[in-house]
Amino acid sequence: MGAKLQVHPTQADPFEVTIGNTATIGRTRENTVCLNFSPLASRQHAMIRCHNGWQYQLIDLGSRNGTYLNDQRVVMPATLEHGAKIRVADTVMTFMEEADATEGEHLQVTVADSESSTVFEAQPAALLVCDIRGFSTLSEKIPSGDLAQLLGAWFRESGNLIVRGGGTIDKFLGDAVLAYWGGCGGGESCEPALEVALALQRLATERVWSSNEPLRIAVALHYGYVTCTNVGMAAERDATIIGDAVNTVFRLEGVSKDLGEPLLCSHDFVQQLASAAAFRDLGDQALKGKSQSVRVFGWGERFVTASPGL
Repeated sequence: MGAKLQVHPTQADPFEVTIGNTATIGRTRENTVCLNFSPLASRQHAMIRCHNGWQYQLIDLGSRNGTYLNDQRVVMPATLEHGAKIRVADTVMTFMEEADATEGEHLQVTVADSESSTVFEAQPAALLVCDIRGFSTLSEKIPSGDLAQLLGAWFRESGNLIVRGGGTIDKFLGDAVLAYWGGCGGGESCEPALEVALALQRLATERVWSSNEPLRIAVALHYGYVTCTNVGMAAERDATIIGDAVNTVFRLEGVSKDLGEPLLCSHDFVQQLASAAAFRDLGDQALKGKSQSVRVFGWGERFVTASPGL
């Protein structure tokens, strides 16, 4: 499905922009909604993404002046309703969904429902989930404006790392991101996924919250088969991934927190690498909702460094 933005600048004529699954908003011309007439807009100010095939979210990208939804500053990804008012700098935009999205016929992203959309056969993929540790506690200590700018900058920089590393961002969920390599017609590869995971860890060590609180993240990596369907949103493709492998990588991210491991990989992922010498075998771990345990590995270096190419 699609949507559109009715843009009402204060210093230019109104115009309308059709958005599909992703739209970026900012001052430079490569953005879907170019606000080059507004010096108060950041170069990469905000982004709109379609989540779950029908639900759009607004994400601030660390802008200096903030992104506002119905006069409330956006901190976490915020769900857009038909008619929502978005304010970026001195420009107001109205979010308008297409008619099929306002009639209550929302398509749920499940394997059972996927028969009503375009579905590809299950294909192998390397999966990555990155989540900020202790975010709820941090959010209570940091003013909302500072938190929005810091979190938005993290979304922008981590997303750029993933894309430069050949990955596709499937979705943002709260302060977490799901990305994949392969899956939807592309060749899967675990090596680039691992390099991006290490680069994300390095990026986190270079970031601090207010009061010098360090930014700590947990990254989980898994390899498995996923089904691609056109009801979701990826950064560059009209597709989303579903399947047990997706559930598994999210469960692994939870286990990484329990074990105190900043980077955790499944045995299935490690088997795809040319060498597992840098990993520590942490044995079998029970995953919530799964009857069989999963063998997991931690990264051998407690201080991880980024690959020179990222």
